[in-house]
Amino acid sequence: MRIFRWPDRLGMIIAVGCGLHCAAMTVAFLAWPALWLNRSLWESGIWKQLIVLEWSLLAMAWLLILTTAVNGWFTHHRWPPTVIGLAGAGLMTVAIASPLHTLGYWGSTLALIGGVMVAAAHWLNLHLLRRCRCN
Repeated sequence: MRIFRWPDRLGMIIAVGCGLHCAAMTVAFLAWPALWLNRSLWESGIWKQLIVLEWSLLAMAWLLILTTAVNGWFTHHRWPPTVIGLAGAGLMTVAIASPLHTLGYWGSTLALIGGVMVAAAHWLNLHLLRRCRCN
């Protein structure tokens, strides 16, 4: 049953990576507003690559949170990790897929809160899997 723990570990790593990405992009754009005005960056395609990265992180977050929610429910029958994880993934989805994404501070803050909730859900699920006598 140890194999069921790897999605939680991977999910925590991805959630922390997502949070670092959101924080770094917010700091970069608030500290250097000229980044938005730099025409060569627009032409290089870096902004499109950042959007692809964000959607990829979001897709991985949903995949892992759904995998660990099903695994956790059938293993330890506790609902808090599932609710926290789905709420966090929902916040990240709103932050990335809505017009809040272009508002910088608000979108990044919402995505960061969602990422912390997802990481907390993975940690709680891993903790409950370790305590469960069925493993």
